[in-house]
Amino acid sequence: MALGVTAYVAADSVTTGNVLGYVKTVAPAADGFEIISIASFGTNDTVSIQDAIMNLEDLNASTVMATADKIIVWTGAGYTKYGLYDDNGTNSFWMADSLGWTIPSMASPSSDVLSRQDAVWFQTGTGGSANSIVTSGSVRDDDQFDVSIGAGVTLLAYPFTSSINLTNLVVSNATASVTKADADKIIVWTGSGYTKYGLYDDNGTNSFWMADGLGWTIPSMAAPTSADLPLGKGFWYKSADGAKTIGFEQIYTLSE
Repeated sequence: MALGVTAYVAADSVTTGNVLGYVKTVAPAADGFEIISIASFGTNDTVSIQDAIMNLEDLNASTVMATADKIIVWTGAGYTKYGLYDDNGTNSFWMADSLGWTIPSMASPSSDVLSRQDAVWFQTGTGGSANSIVTSGSVRDDDQFDVSIGAGVTLLAYPFTSSINLTNLVVSNATASVTKADADKIIVWTGSGYTKYGLYDDNGTNSFWMADGLGWTIPSMAAPTSADLPLGKGFWYKSADGAKTIGFEQIYTLSE
């Protein structure tokens, strides 16, 4: 595998037509949570949970669910939880929370699939170490990627192989407003809580993602946020006006 590390940073231009590389995301401390993207970096638009993380041998596998690292997937109405099951010390795989954890003979790998725009919760097991999570893939060369979202909140990742600053994040069909309650929102996990950003309507001339603050009530104080969304991290997206299709735009260009 050729490692195109520079392809995985925010940039105006990325060279080549097929840059391959890897992304390393640090897992949280024991029992901690992080929202991560593990589907954005494959060569296809979907990836099975079993194939999403390359370095399972470095993570915390166990025959006890509580001490295993976990992937927790938002379904739109609740969660599906997968733990890294230790198969007699010979290998490990992601297994849905089920009888396999109490009746080992029933243990079987999950065959569930994540899509390119999906983000998930990652929880480090009780007593485990905060290892790195390694994913791999190729640089995306499409200009826009459309995502269908529901009326509530959706757990998403920026579907391109780049970090991005919210001042540069363009989402087609997103709803901007001078009223916070009527604007689409991005909600970012900080490790212990959330920071909320709404799509502010600047007098109908342009819009930008603004942190929850005085700008919403005192327009003269409104200013774009400079928050970064690192590569490999995810966020919640809340639509202000129900289910719809939004489109994330790419911030880099590919050159030969």
